[in-house]
Amino acid sequence: MAKEVLPEELMNSVLGKLYDVLTNGDGDVVPQSKDNYLAWLSVGMPFPKDELDFLSEGLTGVVRKPQRQVAVAGEEQPPEPEISDEERRELLGQDVNRKYMQAENLARLCDMLPDTGNVTGDVTMNVWNPENNLSQAYYHVLKFSQVANFEPDEATKAKIVRLRSLLQEKKTKKNLITEEEEEVTQETELVKKYNEKMQNYLNAALEYNSHRINALAGNDPQAVHYFAINGSILRNKVMAAKHDWVTNGFKEEYDQIAAYIGQVEGRSMVTLKQQYIDDLEKARLTGIASGSDFYFTSLLPGGFAKTDNGWTEFTFKSSDYASHYKFDSKKGGGGGGLSLGFFNIGGTGSYEEQKSTRKIDTSNFSLSFKICQVAISRPWFNVNYLTSKYWRFDESNPEFKDNFISDGKNPPDGMIPAYTTTAIFVKDLNLYFGERNSEFASEMKKASGGGFVSWGPFHAGGKYESASREYDSSVEFDSQGIRIKGMQLIGFKCHKMDKSPDPKPDIQEWV
Repeated sequence: MAKEVLPEELMNSVLGKLYDVLTNGDGDVVPQSKDNYLAWLSVGMPFPKDELDFLSEGLTGVVRKPQRQVAVAGEEQPPEPEISDEERRELLGQDVNRKYMQAENLARLCDMLPDTGNVTGDVTMNVWNPENNLSQAYYHVLKFSQVANFEPDEATKAKIVRLRSLLQEKKTKKNLITEEEEEVTQETELVKKYNEKMQNYLNAALEYNSHRINALAGNDPQAVHYFAINGSILRNKVMAAKHDWVTNGFKEEYDQIAAYIGQVEGRSMVTLKQQYIDDLEKARLTGIASGSDFYFTSLLPGGFAKTDNGWTEFTFKSSDYASHYKFDSKKGGGGGGLSLGFFNIGGTGSYEEQKSTRKIDTSNFSLSFKICQVAISRPWFNVNYLTSKYWRFDESNPEFKDNFISDGKNPPDGMIPAYTTTAIFVKDLNLYFGERNSEFASEMKKASGGGFVSWGPFHAGGKYESASREYDSSVEFDSQGIRIKGMQLIGFKCHKMDKSPDPKPDIQEWV
């Protein structure tokens, strides 16, 4: 028997099934998601695959050869277009600039903190409403926090002092100006020998590499001949320098001493915090167009957009609707604010909602697309620090002393109550309505003419505009349905933070 429903009811069922695919498991092979929730984009964001070139190619420039002209019938094949050195440098510069802009766009998108206003329960759904940004909050945590000061035991302290005395020694010298005696710290003979022999080795290695690279370049016949004849001599020179470093430069002894001191001091939260600060600083880049700083962020695997590997086919048919999937009744509630009608987009980033009252015959409807979950990688962000019991905000700082990363409540609130962990992409979306729903398909086509139309979190045709880019998606309309080619971002998986900071009460000293 035919079942006719409103578009919002049908999309509600589609998202209910998609929710189960993304969050539920069998409890054995695939465990259920306990601490993640889904945040849908109110409007699907088209993502051409070349927008993520920097993930697989890096931030270096790539020169792509111009396409060869097709030969006219009866004429010779035109020669391949040549690129001058000046044109090559210009193309490289343009490609580098393009990739830096791509990296900045992705970093800023993944840097936004998701809203947790409607998130309750263990597993829930919500709408993607970004608030604040992760990197700024994390920077403030590192800058205005205190960590527990752990002291090693007396035996370890004594060993550290003895080992340091092998590397540094105090001597009394007379100041040439004041003629007063003063105590200075200087390197021991062991360190001086180590550095001397290391420098000899590095010089020999540099000489070998220079001649090898010159020969590999093949620009100078003499360089090729030189390395072919003298390569073994240069190699032996490097090995001899390294052997001298080990035998007479105390290489192994120095390395063991440094490793032990580093291991003991590495247990210090003070040292660990400084390492996290360094990681954050090393990941900082400056946007070429914006002039503002951002922190490098990537998606893993980097080449997912250019292959079908990792993509899963998702289908929804009339039998699925009969199974009573509903995303708005999922455990924990949430999902408020996501319209399941149409959006007709006007200007950049703005839209007006246009709900359709035309019912759809579910017996003729089907939907399919490929879906991929891609992990968000932030090498500068260490969540272990936030969840540690050995830090707190500086209690002498009135602005931060009462702050929370997360208050641990339901829904959580704070500086970082949640953060995105996974981006959810779909591609090659096909909506089949059948003959009985041809008027509905025509209505969607007409709506896309005024900007673009979306249904639920799916972009379903027309021009997409944002503050930084504009895309016109490839869409094919006919009386039977709609085919949207290409990739689009529809939402994120998010991780809710437990109460933080939550320091141990027995810590005596903070620094």
